[in-house]
Amino acid sequence: MMAAIMITRGFNTWIVAAGLALLVGCGDDAGAEGSTAGPGTTAGETGGTSDTDGVASSGSSSASGSASSGVDSTSEGSSGTTAGICELEVPAIVTDIDETLTLSDGEFIMQIGDGTYDPIEREGASELIGAYADLGYRIMYLTARSEEIVVLGTDETAREATERWLVEHEFPTDPETTILVLSPNFVVGDSAQEFKAGALMEQQTAGWRFDYAYGNATSDIGAYADAGIDPSVTFIIGEHGGEGGTVAIEGEGWVEHTAAHVPTVPAVCEAE
Repeated sequence: MMAAIMITRGFNTWIVAAGLALLVGCGDDAGAEGSTAGPGTTAGETGGTSDTDGVASSGSSSASGSASSGVDSTSEGSSGTTAGICELEVPAIVTDIDETLTLSDGEFIMQIGDGTYDPIEREGASELIGAYADLGYRIMYLTARSEEIVVLGTDETAREATERWLVEHEFPTDPETTILVLSPNFVVGDSAQEFKAGALMEQQTAGWRFDYAYGNATSDIGAYADAGIDPSVTFIIGEHGGEGGTVAIEGEGWVEHTAAHVPTVPAVCEAE
């Protein structure tokens, strides 16, 4: 089902969202159709920019390359190595936002329609991502939300609203160690996988090595695989969990996963 929300400000008309189909896109089943994002910046490593909310800001573009993904032994299906060598690579994780950190795709649409609405966080999401940050991992928030979206009521861009939500829910937002990547324009369809894979590869060329990945959609699964992230450290919540060799997360939250998995995650070594 397609729907559109129109916001008129003087002579400017903003197309804010593309309904259920784009909702799935925001949750990772949409992509940058027919376009690529602007050049990305790596927080702390390549001069990443940050805003007043403290989240490193970045666009993303497709880039060629493959991941060198460290894999660690966990109780939920992964196997392999340690956090690895820090001199040449920066251990990191990547996570989707909609229906991964939030309870559903519909939460963001609610926020688009009313900027004062606070999207519901999946139980334990901020604690999970915070635990990785405490262990020294860089965090990449990767979403197909469009930079072009403007939120009703607050006139925030999607980036501003997303940054505010991350701060208010106490997710890691240090601009030296985190980066937020949104799609540069409205996206829908199968190109989400291409968009996300390109964004990941761009960070990999900047030295980031994605040791763990989180998502909920088939486009997440495909993009993470395309970027060379091992499925055994790709954690998928919801109906697509376990597809493509990924690790299925049972239930509606991250509390049990955090308790079982985080103690097995090696702390990141200090670069010399």
